[in-house]
Amino acid sequence: MWLSDPARLTRRCALLGALALAGCGFTPVYGTGGAGGALRGTVAYQVPETVDGYILGKRLQDRLGLTDSAAYVLAVTITVTEAAGAIDRTNTSTRISLPGTAAWTLTGVDGAIRAQGEVSAFTGYSNTGSTVATRTAREDARARLMTTLADLIVTRLYASAV
Repeated sequence: MWLSDPARLTRRCALLGALALAGCGFTPVYGTGGAGGALRGTVAYQVPETVDGYILGKRLQDRLGLTDSAAYVLAVTITVTEAAGAIDRTNTSTRISLPGTAAWTLTGVDGAIRAQGEVSAFTGYSNTGSTVATRTAREDARARLMTTLADLIVTRLYASAV
């Protein structure tokens, strides 16, 4: 029986999955006609003029490319807060949580909104080391958060298939 042969079952499931994807109009993001190729090199960025904004903008450029003549403008607003993540017996915070959000709007050169949304993520760092170690950990955590937020924005842009 075909259910008793695992290799045959795997091949049949893969074939059925491929047929289902072909039937629904699935297009790979970086394939011909995909959203990744359509947006690459066509987006200008407006990010806050802060260290966080610089890191987020740099990651957006890495993912979407630079442009000389933009067809779209991506405006991003960043909000990051700090909260105590762990407290020891002496009521001292030993871990800091950094939740962050990025609200974004993609507009065409004509000013019409093409897509918009908000993404959120969090990261954290330990503040039990020296002052220098804690500061370095904070900067690293914020950089990781900005990278994650930028990646989430790009994923949403690809999903919106501008």
